[in-house]
Amino acid sequence: MRALVISDTHFGAWTGRDLLREDFFLERLAPALDGVDEVILLGDLFDFLFGSVADAVESAAGLLRLIAEKLSGRRFVFLAGNHDHHLVHRDEESRVVEAALARGEAPQVDGVPPVEPPGPAFFQEFLQHRLPGVEVEIAYPTYEAAGVLCTHGHYLDPHARMSGSRGSRLLTRALWAIASGGPEEPSCEADYESVTTLLTEWLYIAAQMPHGTHAQRGVFAAAQRAGRVAQAAGAPVRGARRAAAHLRDRAEGDTSGLPSAAHFDAVVAEEAARQAREQPLPGPSPARPRYPEPTVLSRSSPTEHALEAFSRVVANLGWDQESERIVFAHTHQPLADARASQGSTRYWNSGCWIYEPDLSSRQAYARYCRYAWPGTAIVIDNSEPQPRLLELLADLNPLAGGPGLPKAPA
Repeated sequence: MRALVISDTHFGAWTGRDLLREDFFLERLAPALDGVDEVILLGDLFDFLFGSVADAVESAAGLLRLIAEKLSGRRFVFLAGNHDHHLVHRDEESRVVEAALARGEAPQVDGVPPVEPPGPAFFQEFLQHRLPGVEVEIAYPTYEAAGVLCTHGHYLDPHARMSGSRGSRLLTRALWAIASGGPEEPSCEADYESVTTLLTEWLYIAAQMPHGTHAQRGVFAAAQRAGRVAQAAGAPVRGARRAAAHLRDRAEGDTSGLPSAAHFDAVVAEEAARQAREQPLPGPSPARPRYPEPTVLSRSSPTEHALEAFSRVVANLGWDQESERIVFAHTHQPLADARASQGSTRYWNSGCWIYEPDLSSRQAYARYCRYAWPGTAIVIDNSEPQPRLLELLADLNPLAGGPGLPKAPA
C-alpha cells in the first residue's frame, strides 16, 4: 500500500497565495500522484475562515480534476482541519437534527414537519460528484495508513497558547472553561473539539457574511496600523529585542544562506503588488506586506515549539499507544522523522501549499524559507521502513540558491 499525504492547500484564503489553483504548481504535484493507492488530504483543503465557500470551491477545481484523473479506481481520504472544520460541525448538526426528526421532535412550520431530514454526508456526496470513479472516505479526527496515524494537528493550539504571554494563557483558560466546563487542560477528544468549534464557527460565520472577508481584511489592516503606532512608541525596547534576535539568529544559524538584499526587495515588491491586486483595500497599499499568522505559532518560528505542543495532545489522547509513527499538518512546517522531548513517538509533518512569507525582515524571510517553504508531501509506503518527506518545490527555495516562486498570474 502506498499513500500520498498532502495538506493545507487553503483554497480561497485571502491571507496568502493558494498555490494549487495555478497550473505551474499542479504540474509539480502531478508526478507524485502516479502509482499511489490513495491520497490522504490531511485538512485545510478549503479555507472557510478567511475566504468564502464559493471562492474556496472554485479555487479547488483544478486539484480535484487532477486527483480524479490520477486516482481512477483508487481511494481519496479527507480529514478536516480547523479551517474547514465547519464540514465536521455541519455533519454533526445534521445527525442531531436527523435523530430529532426520527423521534418526531423536529420543529414544525404551520403544523407540517420538513419533508426530508438533512443528510449527514453532504460533503461526501460533493466529493463523489467531483471525483467520479474514485472511492471516497471521510475520516476524523484520525486515519491510519500502513500503521501510521494521520491527523490534522489543530488540537495543539491550546497548548501552544499556554506557553505564550500571560494574556494568551488567561484567554486559553477562559476558552477551556466556556467550551469544556473548565478543566485545567483538554483531556479527551470532546474537550479539544469544543475548543476548536468555539473558535472556528464564529470566524466561519464572519467570513461567509456579505462583505465578510473584506471586513476581515480591513480589521487586519487596522491592526497593522495600530501595531506600527505601538512599535513607534516602543522603539527603544524594540531595538533591544531586534539586537537580541539578531544575535540569536547568528547563534542558531537560521540565516545561513541569507537571500540577497536584492532578492528580498524583489519578493517584497511582488507580494505587495499581488496583495494590492487580489486583496484590494481602500487607501494606499503597504510597502511591506504582511500576512496573518496561520496558527497560534508563527510559521517562521523554530519547529520545536509546535512539536512539543502537539506531543502533549498525543499523550493526552493516547495516540502514542496506537502508533509509534504519526503524520500531522496544521503548522505549515514540514518535518521528517522528528522527536519531541518526551516519548519515543516519531513525527512527520506534511507542510503546506499556501505561500505566506514572513517579510518583516530578511532574517524572518530566511527563517520562513528554512522552516515553512511550501510544496511538500509525505509518502507512506508499507514497503518502506518509515514515511518519507517530499519537497516538490525545493529547487525554488532561495536558501538552496533557487529563484523563489514564479510570479502569480495577473
